[in-house]
Amino acid sequence: MKASRQTKIRSIVVLVVAALLLELTTAVQYYSARKSITTQLTEMAQRDLRETNHTALLKKQVETAMTQALPHIERLANRHDADSTRLFIREMLDQQPQIVGIDFCYVVGDDGKHDGIYIYRNDDGGLTEQVIDFDYTCRSWYSQALCNEDFWSEPYNSNYKEILMSTYSKPVRDNSGKTIAVLGADIPMQELSALVSQIYKNQQHSLLPIILLHILGLAVLAFIIRHSIKSISHLQEVKAEKERFENELNIAGGIQQAMLPKTFPPYPECNYIDICASLVPAREVGGDFYDFLIRDNKLFLCIGDVSGKGVPAALVMAVARSVFRTLATRESAPQRIVTAMNDMMSQDNDYNMFITLFIGVLDLQTGVLRYTNAGHKAPFIDNELLPTDPNLPVGVMPNHTFTAQEATIPYGSIIFLYTDGLTEAENAAKDQFGTERMKKALNISSPKQLITDMNTAVHSFVDGTEQSDDLTMLAVNYKGIPSDTRLTRSLTLPCDLNQITRLSELVEDICHEANFSTSTTLQINLAVEEAVVNVMNYAYPPDINGIVSIEATLDDKMLKFTIIDNGQAFDPTTQKEVDTSLPAEERIIGGLGIHLMRRYMDSVKYERHDGRNILTMCKEIEEQK
Repeated sequence: MKASRQTKIRSIVVLVVAALLLELTTAVQYYSARKSITTQLTEMAQRDLRETNHTALLKKQVETAMTQALPHIERLANRHDADSTRLFIREMLDQQPQIVGIDFCYVVGDDGKHDGIYIYRNDDGGLTEQVIDFDYTCRSWYSQALCNEDFWSEPYNSNYKEILMSTYSKPVRDNSGKTIAVLGADIPMQELSALVSQIYKNQQHSLLPIILLHILGLAVLAFIIRHSIKSISHLQEVKAEKERFENELNIAGGIQQAMLPKTFPPYPECNYIDICASLVPAREVGGDFYDFLIRDNKLFLCIGDVSGKGVPAALVMAVARSVFRTLATRESAPQRIVTAMNDMMSQDNDYNMFITLFIGVLDLQTGVLRYTNAGHKAPFIDNELLPTDPNLPVGVMPNHTFTAQEATIPYGSIIFLYTDGLTEAENAAKDQFGTERMKKALNISSPKQLITDMNTAVHSFVDGTEQSDDLTMLAVNYKGIPSDTRLTRSLTLPCDLNQITRLSELVEDICHEANFSTSTTLQINLAVEEAVVNVMNYAYPPDINGIVSIEATLDDKMLKFTIIDNGQAFDPTTQKEVDTSLPAEERIIGGLGIHLMRRYMDSVKYERHDGRNILTMCKEIEEQK
């Protein structure tokens, strides 16, 4: 018992001595580290002051040189003397050795044309002139100079020289004070790079004595410090990787949103349909989607919700939306579209992901809605639920048979589709928004107002609680084709002249319904064909696969053709009349197609709306009696 007590006492003494030694070692380390760090900080401060003064002097020299040169540059630019401008910039660069290159870029106008030169010192000390071959409008030295008197950019890597540099830019104005170009001077940042490297080395040197003291005095403490340094480095890497991943997700989210229709109303030329939609993902990317298109006087619409969240759901969503749009261009039965999507999504579905989906095909002439619901929330027709069969979601079981249903939509009704992110939105108390609150918020005055009021109601309910699921809504107001409209035909063609025969079939069909004579039909066909061919040949750039939509509407008084494209703006009604009395060799090239439109149609009207060219040509029925 006594020996045991002595052992305990000795153990306690050892612990006390060890604790005292630890405290003593810590005190010695603190004093040594403080002295070393103070010395190094003093040296660093002196060095930093010298480098800062040098950088400030360099900046002052560049700013002075640019300010003195700017008036002469502006005079040359106002005279549009490009050669003299380049010579002056070369002389300026010769006289300013601290400048490695000078940019001169004209302001990009509505035509999107980029016009700029860059003169810089090459490795041999000579000057090289380079036409700027990249989009300089995204560079800060260009964009900031447009709205500031001058601007110093953050350091960046040059496109033409393997160095880190900063650009000082100033706007170049014409005699009226309008900015017409941006002048920028590049200076190298070797001093900044060297300063950063030296600071890093000093930090490493300041840690070295502390690490040695820990290794010599207390191995455990050295291990902790070493482990801490590794942990900090690892956290920095994780943080950088997280920021990169978040940036990529934000880009992916933007791409995903761009895939969906976002121009509302999407068919301003159609006065019998109005559509509005909204998608708010819970994360940067989501699994909800919606889509719609008009083909053969039918509105194809869908809304879907992919199981899961994040990137996997977003990938499945992109595939599903693309498959729907592809199938809807050739298939009119909703159950066959859903069946084809199910067969494709069920193949190699190793992750067991599925999609709740509603697809409807609304006949715009009769108001008949044919639809198939694959496990999705039943939509509302005004304030009443649309009856739906309990089909399985898409992707659960291959070769599944999906049922089709049918309902007649009254004129003026609104079809409201949504995902469960609306009804299952939760507040801080975990209460859900629910179907009853949603029904109270249904405003059937217009699709846009319905979406706005529903968003307001759900956001007021959750009161800032973090969104847990994607929230998607789609509202369609079926106004019905006017009662005096006898017939409507529509056609969408790629910009391929081989497809023109399809246009002729549409024109001949509706002219036959209008009882036009053969000669009048040929004239109308020629006028419409000239308008469509003009779009196919000139509306889109060569690398863009454009489309052109044609809608023909016939009533008791008028046959109207509406031709729509998303190409560059062009108003044929402003073109001069062709003098057909002149011999062919004396006429100006072009304009004959527009002449035929004016001659064979009673009216030709053009408008530009939401980035679309809309050309309307009418032929009166009364003149053919």
